[in-house]
Amino acid sequence: MTTQLSENPFAGMNPYLERPELWHGIHQWVIAELARTLGSQLRPDYLVRIEQRAYVSEEPDTSGRRSSRIPDIMVLDPGWAAERAVALETEPRQTEDAITVELPALEVERENYLKIIRVSNREVVAVLELLSPTNKSSKGRQEYLSKRAEVQYSLAHLVEIDLLRAGPPMPVVGDVPGGDYRILISNARLAPDASLYVFSMRQPIPIFMMPLAQGSEGIAIDLNPIIDEVYILGSYDRDIDYQQDPEPPLSDSDRIWLDQLLREKGLRDATV
Repeated sequence: MTTQLSENPFAGMNPYLERPELWHGIHQWVIAELARTLGSQLRPDYLVRIEQRAYVSEEPDTSGRRSSRIPDIMVLDPGWAAERAVALETEPRQTEDAITVELPALEVERENYLKIIRVSNREVVAVLELLSPTNKSSKGRQEYLSKRAEVQYSLAHLVEIDLLRAGPPMPVVGDVPGGDYRILISNARLAPDASLYVFSMRQPIPIFMMPLAQGSEGIAIDLNPIIDEVYILGSYDRDIDYQQDPEPPLSDSDRIWLDQLLREKGLRDATV
């Protein structure tokens, strides 16, 4: 059996990091590292803030998916369990005709994104989104597209990073070549035109410019060193089995390419 290396073996996005049980942590890491990197570069004219939205997911419907909505208010009470135990003993019950049922179980998924704020007038200059599986499927997709439209029709720029092959890409108008991943940059001053990068796992993630306030050049964002650093800091090399193929399934040509790469890196046995 070969020994796994610490470094990210891919030039850009590692498709194994897309695994749902890993992606939540990856998402948090990348947003935090982006905030740290941009925060130091944009001082003193801009603030970088990590914002959070919460999705409440109910039990799966007949399609097997969870319905999602963003609550207006979330109440978290640490004493709830104890109060419920007392209530079960003391609260009066309904008549004998009523049966006892349960409300659907709820799961709360919190999702971070970035806001770039101009210090001089507290204006939100740009919003940076790193898509999650929730954004790309079921009702969570509609919720996200609604938030996306709010930014689109504001004076803020939008950066939308999609490093997930699963789920349909976010809608754009125009001829778009096939590819694994996308980065969309919508400059509010050029709307409705936007710039779209489409790239594959075989390539480094394109370096792109995030627009800032009028009269500024914008700032270049390079996600490659961030992905590499997150891979090492999170010890994801210890959590990935490179003997298996990533999910979703690859095309035949990508599967052959990936197999050769992993063998060259010493991450896959020749017998696989």
